[in-house]
Amino acid sequence: MAPVVPMRSAVISTNWDPWYDKARPTASDFYWSHYERYLVEEQGWPGPSVEVLDSNTTDVVRRLADPTKEAQPSKGLVVGYVQSGKTANFTGVIAKAIDAGYRLIIVMTGTIELLRSQTQRRLDRELVGVENLGRDVAGTDESDDEFDYATDEEWLSGKFISHGKDFQMLGYPGIDRLTTLHKDYQRLPQGRTSFKFDPLNPSKPFNDPDNLMQANAKLVVVKKIKSSLEKLAKDLKPLKGKLNEIPTLIIDDESDLASVNTKNPKKTKAKTEINRAITDLLRICPRGQLVMYTATPFANVFVDPDDEDDIFPKNFIVSLPRPPHYMGVRDFHDVGWNSEDDKSDPALSNERAYIRPVGPPPDPADTAQLQQREKEMRAALDSFVLAGAVKVYRENVSGRLYKHHTMLVHEATDTQAHQDQADLVRRCWREGRYGEPQALERLRRLWDADYAPVCAARSDGHPVPERFEELHDPIGEACRRIKEVGDPVLVVNSDSDVQANQQALDFDRNRVWRVLVGGAKISRGFTVEGLTISFYTRKALQADTLMQAGRWFGFRHGYRDLVRLFIRRDPADAPNRVDLYEAFEALMQDEESFREELEQYDGWDENGKPILEPWQVPSIVTQHLPYLRPTSRTKMFNAVIHSRGDAGRLKDRYGLPVRDDRRAKKSNYRAVLPLLAAATGTQTFLSTPSKSGSYSSFEARIGVVSAGEFISILKGLEWHPNYKEKVFAPVLRFYEGMIDTGRLDDVVVVWPKVSQMTQTIELPGVGVAQAITRSRRALPRLDFVGSDPKHRNALERISGADALLEDPAADALRSPTKRRGAVLVSIAADIASLAASDTCRAIDLSSNPDVSDLAILLSTVAPATATPGGRSVISWEPARSGSSGSPVVDRQD
Repeated sequence: MAPVVPMRSAVISTNWDPWYDKARPTASDFYWSHYERYLVEEQGWPGPSVEVLDSNTTDVVRRLADPTKEAQPSKGLVVGYVQSGKTANFTGVIAKAIDAGYRLIIVMTGTIELLRSQTQRRLDRELVGVENLGRDVAGTDESDDEFDYATDEEWLSGKFISHGKDFQMLGYPGIDRLTTLHKDYQRLPQGRTSFKFDPLNPSKPFNDPDNLMQANAKLVVVKKIKSSLEKLAKDLKPLKGKLNEIPTLIIDDESDLASVNTKNPKKTKAKTEINRAITDLLRICPRGQLVMYTATPFANVFVDPDDEDDIFPKNFIVSLPRPPHYMGVRDFHDVGWNSEDDKSDPALSNERAYIRPVGPPPDPADTAQLQQREKEMRAALDSFVLAGAVKVYRENVSGRLYKHHTMLVHEATDTQAHQDQADLVRRCWREGRYGEPQALERLRRLWDADYAPVCAARSDGHPVPERFEELHDPIGEACRRIKEVGDPVLVVNSDSDVQANQQALDFDRNRVWRVLVGGAKISRGFTVEGLTISFYTRKALQADTLMQAGRWFGFRHGYRDLVRLFIRRDPADAPNRVDLYEAFEALMQDEESFREELEQYDGWDENGKPILEPWQVPSIVTQHLPYLRPTSRTKMFNAVIHSRGDAGRLKDRYGLPVRDDRRAKKSNYRAVLPLLAAATGTQTFLSTPSKSGSYSSFEARIGVVSAGEFISILKGLEWHPNYKEKVFAPVLRFYEGMIDTGRLDDVVVVWPKVSQMTQTIELPGVGVAQAITRSRRALPRLDFVGSDPKHRNALERISGADALLEDPAADALRSPTKRRGAVLVSIAADIASLAASDTCRAIDLSSNPDVSDLAILLSTVAPATATPGGRSVISWEPARSGSSGSPVVDRQD
């Protein structure tokens, strides 16, 4: 179980009645208090983490409708991280909702039975509890062989939550399960009364507190498939008007999967089956409160806000904070890395510590490619064995147990490809000969070159062998566990496979030390426990699909230093080049931008109104790679930004014209010439501190231009077509608005000198100057920037922001009387004829180059006073049902 970060969630919502805040001091908090105690005593959560879970779940429950008042449906979205403990949050929400009076709880899980049964077991163990499980829907008891947990070790050892035998005698509600560990929802036989809600006082409605608080809650954990949801709806419909009085909570886990309608409403009124089934449930249950959970929310916020029958989260969006000890995208990338620093130190570089590049899937007819893939897979298996041996060593030394140790191979979605990959893993396992001397020597080299330095830098105090010889016996034990069931490989690529291997994949019941091979079935919602080695080469065209495939994200307590990601990184000259490591970094930028905007608009304005309402959120979504859309094209219908700006923060303006557009690049040079010509002075600034805490300095040309001249320059620039309207046009309107309202007087120009990969050239209208000659136009990326993290501090301080480090030179350029911004400008070689194979190296310019071979790189900082409180500001033009406008995100195929 993962602890929760000691921070509060960010919430975007409509106005709401704080009924829960008023009711809770007198409520019982029966199920919540027991769950809270269970987390501390049984799961080992620290007190502060439980307190934050309390706060974050309250942020959700307080935005549901008061169950004792008139029917008022609501829809909300909770945004977590991939494999970050979202289940703990919705378990807490359910506990509090039952305590408050919600009496029908429907939990919709993923689309495969394994995920449904995992959720059922989790809720049974941590919420339903021993006493409620005794009233199984099938009428069995604990001693019956048909009882779900009759042979479950955790049940037999008392690991399930207990509420006390007499808790219902004391007036607390029970929980009746309508689904079981091994059975999804089944139609109720005629005459069955499982959905019977009888009021204690028939003269009052069922939702009156006198009736509600004594009644049992009904719990349904159902797969998100048409047949199961339709069965549930058919059994609910006969209740008819009774449902007007039954407070209902519907949890939609992985809510961007299957739930969203993907049929274009401009072409048809029909909806996809699961979307229609969910909206039918909401119509059947007038008191239904839909709470959707996902780590990839883009599809959800692009639902049409004007369609009252659809599932747009119109009432609230809650962004959960990043938990401590969680390994996400940021932990595998060197975010904000100084481009001139060496990445050889695993203590400082996440890439050096965790990333091992591999090539594209091989051509079956190319022997050399097949041999290269075998070499890469053997390296991954060696890492799997060696990491397992370190786990065994730590068990022996510290007593910490590592129940699971897994490796994931995810290269394709085709089932035949999975069989071929599994055969490759088995062959490499046999040829690895891990019990023989040559294998030990190979693992010794891997230890010396890779694991020893990374463990020394990142073990977080966990035991590390001083000599490789200490791993000899643990290597043998690790191999024994991996081949304990005979086959070290488990293929999971269809529902039938999942069902056939459910026992082997039950991480709660079994110890799993194996290699998993699969695709879509293990790329969403499926938590691969103990995942240490990942071999990932599958390309995806949507950000949400790619992020969900990152099964290596999650909690790695006691073995963070052992994690390795073997990920596809094609050579620079490869045709149709794919760099999945780069794609994940771009995806991280999209995700963090979304979360940062939610945090910016969390709360209320001076009039007590929400700063931002959920319908405005779609325009927050950004896109950093042209081929990596936030979600599928069929889910992106609504919302455009009119203007957008940030105060006191450096922002790269990156979407330049394509390299071979010589006319546009010449035009940009002419447009920006006044900036270059203005930079006639020189100054030395302090750099932003590096990861190690050290800082140096950098020299730059400087000058000042008026606000009007700066706006004219911005208006004269040309951009990439995918960047101009969707990204830059709103920024330009923001700067024009600052001029109109007197919030920008002038702009300081900073043209930094770079110490590596530069060339002195003659610039028309400027004279002798420096150009960056390291090509960074790695297609198909749009972004081409000249800023470096070390520049940020100086530019932001010039604009009046309190950045990281006091800098006398930057502070001297602040103006006490003017609203001053700053712009960072660089000139870079961008030769149209440059081949893809020539990227990432120094390139030669003539001493007097044509300006069409140069790129003008800009990063801007608006004055820190440009917006109220320094917040980001967005002005909206809705493009909703039937309206038109420029979409925020790419609609291309």
